[in-house]
Amino acid sequence: MAEDTITNILIWGFILASSLGPFLFSWLVGNWHQKRIIARLLERETALPRDNLSTLKTPLSDKTIANSQLLMANVVSAPSHWQLFLAGIKSIFGGNIKHLDQMLDWGRSEALQRLREQASELGYDDVINLRMETSTISMNKGGQQKGGSIEILAYGTGIKYL
Repeated sequence: MAEDTITNILIWGFILASSLGPFLFSWLVGNWHQKRIIARLLERETALPRDNLSTLKTPLSDKTIANSQLLMANVVSAPSHWQLFLAGIKSIFGGNIKHLDQMLDWGRSEALQRLREQASELGYDDVINLRMETSTISMNKGGQQKGGSIEILAYGTGIKYL
């Protein structure tokens, strides 16, 4: 009788661990990873002396432009299994899906920071006419969305003054 109870506890424990374990693991590792990449992004953003990005079509400065070039930076981002699970539950009841908003916010910030860094590395003083595009890139053969991977592309005209 005691052996049956122990066996049942072990079986149910295994069933719970194998069904909930991957979600718990995804939640723990996903949160740790997200906090780490957001902290790294904030460090990189504060390392640059000023924000050289502008959505204006013409530069604010009256200085003569010596050189210009199209600059592009992109980032691909996808939610973790835990975030997809929560989004599925939230979509039943409706409302804003905060976890996916955070993923998109990070993706936009990362794409803009990569554009700033690229402009700085290439010696451009400013980037004007900044635009951003977002596209879904994760589809299976039937055209159904698998996991919600997105690409965020930031582009603009890098200008160097004389």
